[in-house]
Amino acid sequence: MSWSPAGRRGMARHVLVPLALALALVGCGLPDEDRTRTVDTPVPYELLDSAPGAEDATTPGSPLRGVPVVLWLRGDDALVPAAVAASCQDAATDVVETTLRTLAAAPTTEEREAGLASALPPSAGLRLVSITNGLARVDVDLIDLGDPERLPFAVGQLVLSVTSAPDVDALELVASGRPVEAPLPGGALAEGPVTADDYAELLRGGGQSPEVPPDLGCPGEDR
Repeated sequence: MSWSPAGRRGMARHVLVPLALALALVGCGLPDEDRTRTVDTPVPYELLDSAPGAEDATTPGSPLRGVPVVLWLRGDDALVPAAVAASCQDAATDVVETTLRTLAAAPTTEEREAGLASALPPSAGLRLVSITNGLARVDVDLIDLGDPERLPFAVGQLVLSVTSAPDVDALELVASGRPVEAPLPGGALAEGPVTADDYAELLRGGGQSPEVPPDLGCPGEDR
């Protein structure tokens, strides 16, 4: 069958008319916002919350509550806890040794990007000597800790981290087997072992936190 030009023009008219009507109907439709359809899709609730930053590390409900932690130094001179690869069900010796290795390694890249640092230099040479009746003895050379003005922060990191381990309530610093007086916030020297409460004010900076939160670290008789 052959098609004449007149036949092709007639066919074109039959095609264009319905197409024009369709476009007109679309143009006269409802505004875009009225055609928008809301789909209710369940979203896991944890995805709706922003990830906790370093400044939230000591707030109630933090996943770091009731577990062994290490303490890092924030930009406002507050010590904040960070995760350590240990559990409160582990032996106290294992937890403390893991904690000391973590402190010696300094904050991770992610933690540094979050603004955390350490007053403890890698040269501190932290070593667990013993744990007896809740007292941990850690060998450290205070001279290797660097700036004397930062010593309370370095020792605060050490004390708060070690006493977060199970069944550890106090810490005694030793050097070459002999007890060392620990520097306290404010510059005084402690007579004898020190506890987390001695460095509680460093948890918020500026002396704003007089007590250590009871659920910071592993549960214990004094926590």
